[in-house]
Amino acid sequence: MKLKFIFLGKKTSESIDLMISNYLKRLNVYIKSEYIYLHEKNQIKLEQKILSNIKPNTCLIILDENGNKFNTLKYTQFIEEKINRYSSVVFLVGGAYGVSSNIMNASNYLIALSKMTFPHLLARLILVEQTYRSFTILHNHPYHH
Repeated sequence: MKLKFIFLGKKTSESIDLMISNYLKRLNVYIKSEYIYLHEKNQIKLEQKILSNIKPNTCLIILDENGNKFNTLKYTQFIEEKINRYSSVVFLVGGAYGVSSNIMNASNYLIALSKMTFPHLLARLILVEQTYRSFTILHNHPYHH
C-alpha cells in the first residue's frame, strides 16, 4: 500500500513545503507515502502526467469544494476503507482553477476539507496533516489528543 499526494502548480512556499515534508516523514512510519508537484501549462500534457500516476487498483481522490465533507474520525474511517480495498491511494489537489473535467471523471471520490475555501498551499498542508492524524488514530498513537 502506498499513498501519493499530487499537488498541481508550483511549489511556492518553502516553509509550507517543510511542514508537508515533516508530516510525510511521520506518515512514512505507518505507510509508504510521497508527494509530487506537477506544473504544466499545456492541459493535455498535464492530464497525461496526472494519469501516468494512476496505476491499476489505484484510488484517485480529488479535493473539490463540492466533495464529501468529513470530521476527522469519519475521514479516518474513509481512509481505512480505501487502504484495505486498493493497492494505492492518490490524492490530487488542483491548482487555482481546479482540475479538468477529464481528470474529475477519472476520480473515484471527491472530498472537501471544509465548507470554507482555503488557499491551495494551506489545503495541501491540511490534507497531509489530517491524513497523518488519521493514521495515528488507526495506530492508537496519542497525537490526536
